[in-house]
Amino acid sequence: MKKSTKKIVSALAGSSMLVSGAVAQAAAQPSVTVAEAQASEFSKVANIEGEFIFNQDQLTPADEVFNLFGTVLTGACAAPSFMTETSIETHYINVGGKMRKDYTVNLASLRDKEQTATMLCSCATGAASANARITGIKLEDVLSLAELSEDVNTVTVRGADGYGLSLPLQYALDHKAMFVYKLNGENLPCGTQFWVPETVAKYFTRNVVDIELTAEAELPAVEQRDEPLRAEVAILNKMAKDTFAPGDMLTFEGYADDCGSAVTSVEFPLDGGETWTAFDTDGATVERWVYWNFTMQTPEAGDYQLSVRARTENGTVSPLTAKLDFTVAQPAI
Repeated sequence: MKKSTKKIVSALAGSSMLVSGAVAQAAAQPSVTVAEAQASEFSKVANIEGEFIFNQDQLTPADEVFNLFGTVLTGACAAPSFMTETSIETHYINVGGKMRKDYTVNLASLRDKEQTATMLCSCATGAASANARITGIKLEDVLSLAELSEDVNTVTVRGADGYGLSLPLQYALDHKAMFVYKLNGENLPCGTQFWVPETVAKYFTRNVVDIELTAEAELPAVEQRDEPLRAEVAILNKMAKDTFAPGDMLTFEGYADDCGSAVTSVEFPLDGGETWTAFDTDGATVERWVYWNFTMQTPEAGDYQLSVRARTENGTVSPLTAKLDFTVAQPAI
């Protein structure tokens, strides 16, 4: 019998990924225990086989980044209609605190220090992630004119609305924090955005106007992603139809990330979690998500549920799995 290859409709548009509500729905389902799997109505295939590939360059379109995080005050840069794009020449940041002399820096004066990098942005308390190419100036370069007191250990970046959270200065420098003004090549509608790699989005202050440097008796704690959302994983396919023929080749796709720890494998079962087939993500780095594709041949007729989880370099397995149901049936004669 001739095998046909079918790619279940995904959220892809060209070379970019459209992150939709399906992401949160997929990521928010609880893991399937062995006991639950035994009582499941789904057919089972142990030790599922298939072809797995991944990359870390898949980008979330700029508009989707704004839509995904923009409704949250502490999240990424929103794009309300009353705001207009601004050029680098209008980006001024005041630098003050425990230093010899306060000063104001125009980011345009540091254009020769401009950097572009692909980075992950993750919500601390929700199932939301985005991978974007950002352009801006590193915090280290903005502070190059500062003559700081030796005991300065904390940096607070504030936006025009007064919002700002404190970070240990060394943490921000070590993580190569940036003042971003372009996302995927487009100017940010709010002017600037403070990005801190491997750090949750609530620190990503928008429309930056002030940097305050202080000496604190106790360093501020850096908030981490909620434990139930670590090693987050999602299936991004949308079912064009829910029935396939035995022997069809189905391609699923999605992403996995753990804000602060590199993903080392993506794992799949087709038996409710009794057996997991792991595919290594050799070379995956911590600052980007793992965007994966998994192609498998459909088994005999039955109702099935594909699950997926991620594992990180420290051995953490995603507490939540993503799932997608599909049906295999013999074609009508």
